[in-house]
Amino acid sequence: MKLSDLKLLTDENISPRVVAFLRENGFDVHDVKESALNGTSDQILLDLALKEQRFVVTHDADFGTLTINNQLPCYGILYLRLLNQSALNVIEVLKLLIAMNPVISPSSLVVINETRIRVRML
Repeated sequence: MKLSDLKLLTDENISPRVVAFLRENGFDVHDVKESALNGTSDQILLDLALKEQRFVVTHDADFGTLTINNQLPCYGILYLRLLNQSALNVIEVLKLLIAMNPVISPSSLVVINETRIRVRML
């Protein structure tokens, strides 16, 4: 499926400005903060994302560790591994990604940084 078709679950470390940007660009976003799920364990968030068929959007490497090392089931992860995690920089990187609209398969870990995208199947 194309990036533009993904449903997303944004982790608590994702800025509300980024959440608003994603929605403005047509994404179905379930935000952890808006749902009063702050502090919820990563494992529970992975379970919720799997149940709702959403990719977790995060700056936190722990999600990948849980799915790879602990083999927890997961629908997918968009890991924003950015040196500058300011909302403005994240939005600029996401603009480029949205313009590319790559094909992304469920059960994949997509690592996004300022210069490239890497995909690992989970």
